[in-house]
Formats: sequence, C-alpha cells, structure tokens
Amino acid sequence: MTTARTYTAPIPPLPSHEGRAVALDDILAARDARVARQQALLQQGGMLLSLTLVAPGAVKRSPLLDAIFAAALAALRPLVDDARARIEAVDDSGHHALYLLDGEARDWKTRMLALENRAPLARLWDIDIIGGNGTPISRRDLGLPPRRCLLCDDDAKTCARERRHDIAALQADIARRYRLHQQAQSIADTMRQALITEATLTPKAGLVDAVHNGGHHDMNLALFLRSADAIAPYLGDCAATGMTFAGHPASPALLAAIRPIGLAAEAAMRAATGGVNTHKGAIFAFGLTAAALGKRLAEQHAATLADVQADVRALCAEILAELRQGDCDSAGKRGYARHGISGARGEAASGFATVSAHALPLYQQELAADGNERRALHVALITLYAVNDDSTTLARVGLDGLRAHQHWARTLLADRATLADEARLSDAIAAYARNCAAKRLSAGGSADLLALTAWLGQHFTPNPGTLL
Repeated sequence: MTTARTYTAPIPPLPSHEGRAVALDDILAARDARVARQQALLQQGGMLLSLTLVAPGAVKRSPLLDAIFAAALAALRPLVDDARARIEAVDDSGHHALYLLDGEARDWKTRMLALENRAPLARLWDIDIIGGNGTPISRRDLGLPPRRCLLCDDDAKTCARERRHDIAALQADIARRYRLHQQAQSIADTMRQALITEATLTPKAGLVDAVHNGGHHDMNLALFLRSADAIAPYLGDCAATGMTFAGHPASPALLAAIRPIGLAAEAAMRAATGGVNTHKGAIFAFGLTAAALGKRLAEQHAATLADVQADVRALCAEILAELRQGDCDSAGKRGYARHGISGARGEAASGFATVSAHALPLYQQELAADGNERRALHVALITLYAVNDDSTTLARVGLDGLRAHQHWARTLLADRATLADEARLSDAIAAYARNCAAKRLSAGGSADLLALTAWLGQHFTPNPGTLL
C-alpha cells in the first residue's frame, strides 16, 4: 500500500495588519500631495508610472501592507531601471511610488496590466500610467472591462462606492493573497536549493560537480551556482501564475501563460553564465512543477504529488505534438525523429513518471535506511542513468552509447554491496566518470530529473492514511 505524498514547506509568519487608523481628511490631503508630485514630475517631460496599494479600511500602513509594497517595488524594479526620476514614499496615509519614464503610455499600460494579472498578490497593486498630458490611460482605452472586485466579479469601483463588502472580509482576502505570495517565494527558494544540491553532488558521471567538469569544456560549478540564483525568481513567478488559474481545470492554457516566464528565465540564465546553457531543462521541469503546485495551493491549501503530476500531465497534453512540428532543429526533435525518444517533453507529458516511479522511491528508501543524503542522491542518480532515455546523452554518444551508459548503471544497481557502501559507490562513479569525460558523454537530462527528485523528496512527505 502506497501512501500519498503531501507538499509541506516552512512558511514565515504572516505580517500583522495592525496599524494606526487614518482620518479621512489626512487621506485626502495625502492624495492631493501625490497629485502635486505627479504634476511636478510631468513638467520634466515624459510619462509617469504611479503605484499605490489597494488598502480598504482606515488603516493605510501596517507590516502586511509594507510587505506588499516591497513586493511591488521588487517586481517593478527591473522594468523601471532606467527611470529618469523616481519617488518612493511611505507614511501612515499609505504607500506611493512614482517613476518618470520614456516610451508610449499605451505600451506601458499593457505591460502593467500583464504584471497585475500575473500573480494573486499583484491584484493588490494599483498601477496607473499617466501620459505627458496628465491624463491616465484607462482600461477602457484599451478595450478592456473595469477592474474586478477582490471578492466578486463586479466593478471594483462600484463595490467600493456602495460598500458591498465587509472590511474584515476584504482584509482577510488581502492576507490570503500575501500568504500565497509567501508560498510562491518558498517554492522558488527551495527549488534553487535543489538545483544547488544537484550541482554540488560529487562525484557525478558525465556531469559538472565540485571537482570536475564532466564532459563539458564550457561549464563549471561556479556557473551552475550563478545560474541557480538567476532563474529562481522566475520559478516563483511560475508558481504565482499557476495560482491565478485556481478554480479552472489544468490545461495547456497554463503552459502558454508560463512560457514567457520560462523564456525570461533562460535569458537570465544566459546573462549569468555568459551564454552557456546550464539549466534550460531544469527551467522546463521546475517551471511546470511550480505552476501546477501553485494552482493546487491556491485551490485547497495543500497538494499531493499525485495532484501535481495530474496537473502537469494536463498542462502538457499537447506538448508531444511539438516534436513532430517544424525542422529537427534541436537535439530533442532529432532524437524523436530518429529513435522515437521523446526526451524532456515526454517526461513532462507523463507527469515525470520516471522520477515518481523510480528515482524518488529509491531516494527516500535509501535516505530512510541510514540518513545519508549524499549516498541516497547517488543511488537516485544511478537509477536515472539506468531508466532515463536521456536525449542529451543520445545527442553526445548516439543510441549505442546511451544503451551502454544505461547498462553500466543497471549493473551497478544490481551490486547492493557497493550501493550500501558510500566510499565504494563514490569510487565506482568516479572511475566511470573518467570514461564519460573521455567520450564527452553528458547526462544533462538526468541531472535535471535528479534535482527534481531531491526537491520532491524534501517537500512531499508521506501522509499515512491517504492512498495515492
């Protein structure tokens, strides 16, 4: 009998929403001051981006609202890096940021609408784009309906004007959205750590580790560590995007929504590594997993591994068709055309079945046996070598080379005495690693799956009494 594995992660305490109630006159005076600042900046030419927060009730500043504002500034920072002037102000009357920018106001409005729709927390950011003539660009100007209420589908301004919703209910929703933000950040942080865990595991065959570069002349451990740092925020964005799909069936529409995030992550990776592809496959695997997990957490506050796998499969329902489209312009497409090996796309379409059926059970079994995570990771990696039709290995050494690589791994897996002895196991891997380096064999696909195995093993714990 197999028990379900349920996602767990440490989440910091929710910041307090307590603060000083502000009188209406003070709120109106603060609003007038913001308008004056806007007019002064517009006299310099250009257009304005204005950021405030959705903060119903008399409390306009609290530790929770401060944290929400900080998250908004962090999200905007790379977009407004070249602002000609900026003002970021916080007081008891609320939060306000102004950026004097160049460009077309309508283009900026479109970008900000996309940002506001990207995550549950972003719905609390009120971002206005004000043209050089002092007139804001409205949603109506872009043919869009009014902004929706936090709690219902009606016009937000109408709900606010008519006070349709209790302040306590609105504040509870704000807290819920920040909690989801915390969860998305936790997913990003822990996925980064899993990538580092994989990269630093030593020795490894056909892969970069702390001592050798495997079959790679253009990679080293330092590049992988920089790459993990660079892509982690985008994995959090994938989780947050998945949260916005809560209540809707998982489908390729969510995959389409995170594709631009994945492309941005790849760009950040190459910027950090000088153009080297360190983690493209990991961005794909972890991005899908983060999106599926985010969706489940927003729906039911918990998720089993089976839940996440089912949603990943639904996201990737059409992905194998990509292998049959266009030219054979990638190793994955060539492997599929010549040998029927579907590579990373096939693994995703299965919900990462190779990990859940083979690597993860053995990793957790070996870890439970003696608590030695390094040995457990090595056993999981050998398992992946044995069962994974790694398209990277295929591209480097051909089908015969891939099968020989798998045969070596299966032979080692059958040697229980070596598997149980960390020193003997390390020696066996190190000896084979020298052979792989001479052949320039790479097992990059298995490395991505090992990182995913490490992450799943740490954050999906058995839940006795619940059947998988």
